[in-house]
Amino acid sequence: MEVITVTSKGQNPSRFVSNFTNSINLSNDSEVGLLKIALPPTINVTDKNNKIYLAKKGQSLQAIYEIPTGFYTTTHEIAQAIYDKLKKVTDDYGEDDEDDINTQAVLRYSTVGIADHSKLTLQLTDKQSVFISSDVTEGNVLKLLDYTINNFTARTLTVQNYDLPPKNQLGFIYSSIVSNSLIDYNVSRLLDTVAIKSSKNGGYCIFEMQNPVFHDVSVASFMDISFQIRDVDGEFIQFQNDLTTILTLGIRKKR
Repeated sequence: MEVITVTSKGQNPSRFVSNFTNSINLSNDSEVGLLKIALPPTINVTDKNNKIYLAKKGQSLQAIYEIPTGFYTTTHEIAQAIYDKLKKVTDDYGEDDEDDINTQAVLRYSTVGIADHSKLTLQLTDKQSVFISSDVTEGNVLKLLDYTINNFTARTLTVQNYDLPPKNQLGFIYSSIVSNSLIDYNVSRLLDTVAIKSSKNGGYCIFEMQNPVFHDVSVASFMDISFQIRDVDGEFIQFQNDLTTILTLGIRKKR
């Protein structure tokens, strides 16, 4: 069996192309299977849950900001990202932002008797400015901090420090050299499926297949292979982009 290791280095870890210097020629009765895969952590703050909503007390005017998407290990990391974003807006526009809402804030850690800073407060300095959460504030990042009550407004946020739960999901791995198969009556080039379990510290998720499933190869030779990793709804899985997906493939003659 020939073993090939490919990576997504310099590309998106959920969709990438591996190029080879020379053409790899195969016999007509070859098959390919996934032997091992190392996946970056999936991000738990996306463009669907990273919004900060501010308003003036008693007014409908809102300002909306976004913290960077990525993998956050704790609620305090998210609170720090909110503070950093508000500070940047203040630095760029002054205390009143472009929407005339004061974004200046103070971040304080409580250290009394506790070494790991188990609680912090994030407070807007302007007594007329508040954080808000309601039915219409879609993608509100406050929900990740356990502020899940609708029609919530507050000038001060108190955030307990706890680990964010890892996001577990099923990953469908597709490859351009795999022969067509059917998924729910749709033609696809499915190489394998893996249960993606992100670790709490943001490390790699590594799978070594105990009983690899081999598929017919769709080409007689190739100089590149494309890969896609999607979720059960067909969307690309969002991994930490600065890390690399690593796949080990086995190519052999049919048995």
